[in-house]
Amino acid sequence: MIQITDPHIGGRPDYQLLGLDTGHTLSEVLSAVSGDTASTLADLLVVTGDVSANGSEAAYRRFLHKMQPVTAPWYWLPGNHDNPRKMDELAPRRRPEVVPVGAWRLLLLDTSVPGQISGGLSEEELARIGQLLEDHREHPLMLMMHHQPVPVGSHWIDGHMLKQGREELIALVRGFENVRAIAWGHVHQQFDSHLGQIGLHATPSTSVQFTPGSGPFAVDSEMPGYRWFNLYDDGRYETGVERVAIAEYSVDLASSGY
Repeated sequence: MIQITDPHIGGRPDYQLLGLDTGHTLSEVLSAVSGDTASTLADLLVVTGDVSANGSEAAYRRFLHKMQPVTAPWYWLPGNHDNPRKMDELAPRRRPEVVPVGAWRLLLLDTSVPGQISGGLSEEELARIGQLLEDHREHPLMLMMHHQPVPVGSHWIDGHMLKQGREELIALVRGFENVRAIAWGHVHQQFDSHLGQIGLHATPSTSVQFTPGSGPFAVDSEMPGYRWFNLYDDGRYETGVERVAIAEYSVDLASSGY
């Protein structure tokens, strides 16, 4: 399984984020994912939010066009820059609650909150997640979302993490031994840790990278990338990050925000 995140695609071919052509870098990452070294892992692809730069229909249509060569089943979920309603209108079967992967089940969560950078889960959504956890108690589970449920050590982006419902979600997953991993985007950097038996993983963006461990906003010189997972039926898994060397890569490292 492959996870990509935070493409920040604009509706126009000349759209740039901090001087970076995000359409070009997404294409390069997708090309790498479908290459010989990654193709055995790419039996499923999940996009964990901030698909678009501004939630416009033109941006989603451009993204969907770039995804046409992807032959594996793929799914997406919204981030804080996205418009979930528009995503569902344009691709109505790409956002299920549960995705089966062998013995595993992936739970795709929507942590976006209209008008906010930070994420949240309402009481109703938490109740639904609790029921999904109960319904799939016999399967190894991975939760996938956009916002980080734990701090990643970068002060400015941790100010925009999952806020409402965060403690309740952590309490929920701690109560189910079959929850094996949580994966997210939003932070534009690699992060790997654990919460008891639960692996915690953030994935680099296919666009601009943020500097790990930064206080204020800081752009990193690392290349875009993706995360791969090998999921085994006995509940074990392996994961890692691959960076994509992009020849035409120009980003404003001195930027103080976006």
